Amino acid sequence: MAFVVKTLGAATLIVSGTADLYTVPANKSALVSNVRLVNGLAAATTAMNLYVKPSGGTARRMHKKDFTIAATLSLVVDDLVTLGQGDKIQLDIAGGPSPSLGYMVSGVERD
Repeated sequence: MAFVVKTLGAATLIVSGTADLYTVPANKSALVSNVRLVNGLAAATTAMNLYVKPSGGTARRMHKKDFTIAATLSLVVDDLVTLGQGDKIQLDIAGGPSPSLGYMVSGVERD
């Protein structure tokens, strides 16, 4: 069994709604060490919610409800989360102005 420390997901979100930040690939498990979110706008973000969604299950909140990030600042959620095949880390961004939210999900994948 190989353990690979890596960036599990990274991109910039430019639309509101629910986005999958990371999905555990087939035949893998993962340990997420942190999720970094960076607001690239000159205004605070609209309300956001960060979730863990087990494969075939219901999404569960992994950070406080309806949080925001001030203009040009960042947030690091550094709670360890264990995931199995098909589990997801999701971010839901409320409607409003188009976001410019950079994210990086870091951790370890295991075969």
